[in-house]
Amino acid sequence: MIDINAEAEKSLSDVKCKAVFQYPKNFNNLPIISYYTVTECGGFYADNDESIQDGHIQIDIWAEIPKECSDLAAEVNEVMTKDSWVREMSMDIPENDKKIYHKTMRFQKYFTL
Repeated sequence: MIDINAEAEKSLSDVKCKAVFQYPKNFNNLPIISYYTVTECGGFYADNDESIQDGHIQIDIWAEIPKECSDLAAEVNEVMTKDSWVREMSMDIPENDKKIYHKTMRFQKYFTL
C-alpha cells in the first residue's frame, strides 16, 4: 500500500507557499495549503493481489485575498496534473467572519504497486 499523503506532499513541494498535513495550526502566515487523504482503495486486482491503488486527496487553500486563492489554485492544479493527478473538482467555500478566503480542490491518482 502506498502512502497517499506522502505522494501528495511530494507533488505539492513545487508550490510556492507552505503545505501542511490536515489543517493549519494557525492562520497567521497566509496563504497556506492543507491536504489530506479522502479515500484510498484498491483500483485493480489480479490473482487476489492488489496491483493498482486508487487515491483521492483534498487540498484546501487559505488566503487573505480572493485572488490569492485563485492564483494558488491554478498553481496547485498545474503541479498536481504535471505529476499525473486528475482534478475532480474545486470550489470556493463561503467567506467566514475571520475574512479568510478558502478554496477546496480534490484530486485523484492511480498508483501502480
